[in-house]
Amino acid sequence: MHVRFRQPGARATMIAIAAAVVLSAAGCGGGSSSNDTNNSASGQSGQLTLRIAYNPNATNTTIVVADQQGFFKKNGLDVKLTATQNSAALIPAIGKQFDLITVTPPSLLQAAAQGLKPILVSGQNVENHTDKRNSYMIGGPGITSLAALKGKTIGVPGLSGNLYEGAVILLDKAGLKKTDVKFLQVPFADMAGGIKTGTIQAAVTIFPFGNVLLGQGGTDLGSPTDLSGTGSDALSAGWLGYAPWAEKNKAAIDAFDKSQDEALAWMKANDAAAKQVLVAEFKLPDAVAQKYPITQFVDFEAKPEYLEPWIEPMKKVGDLPATFTTPASELVYQD
Repeated sequence: MHVRFRQPGARATMIAIAAAVVLSAAGCGGGSSSNDTNNSASGQSGQLTLRIAYNPNATNTTIVVADQQGFFKKNGLDVKLTATQNSAALIPAIGKQFDLITVTPPSLLQAAAQGLKPILVSGQNVENHTDKRNSYMIGGPGITSLAALKGKTIGVPGLSGNLYEGAVILLDKAGLKKTDVKFLQVPFADMAGGIKTGTIQAAVTIFPFGNVLLGQGGTDLGSPTDLSGTGSDALSAGWLGYAPWAEKNKAAIDAFDKSQDEALAWMKANDAAAKQVLVAEFKLPDAVAQKYPITQFVDFEAKPEYLEPWIEPMKKVGDLPATFTTPASELVYQD
């Protein structure tokens, strides 16, 4: 069985990091048009071809490092990287244009409910309430509880994924329905301004933007990814494949795993050089890159416990069909 188990600064710096992280999100689409579900065929010099769509931001630095440092090639992979700002939109392309796509647990579960046969091949980012806190729901002036959000507007980065879905579930636990609030799509960097002007009364955000809002007097209303309420590890993003493809391409998956491990080890051993990847590839200013915790959230765990907590709450709020019965264990890659 192959289920992978692995175990901030001054306000001005935080604001600078927050502003610069936005620059790292730009990317361009593309990819092969092949429809072969067993497409890890021989590539250059007999290597296995692996087509990867990823969000171009600092938390996915290991993918870029594995490519630039030659770890993919060394491990027998001919990798084609495609940067995209909305990887969830590409889920229908798994097993067709792409072999692996970075994705959040709610999007994976919704894909499974749609019959797209997704499989969680590997983790990428994991957080918790102690050393890896990344996700926040933060109330503005006068908002000191979830109940106080009734009739208010909440800023979210998008209307799908961990942050939105987790916010809906947090509200449900507090006795509020989605229709009791208004969700407004707001870029992370604009949330502080939205709260100041009253456009939004709360924000669902991530590090380092959350730190800025808290520094301005915001109230921490909870983590939208901590569905258990225990502060334990929770998957923020992982690597999604097409289940029939995964069954036929163990060698490619093993090589991908090894390359990711080697990239993370290289980043930990070469911190300065790794942070220059943020400058060159994601356009962060050098001063900001030096402060960014580049390996803090990186973790390649992939286990059913990362998906299971989402299933019943998503069904309760109507974002998974009530008839959904697929066990989380069947959505995690095994060999």
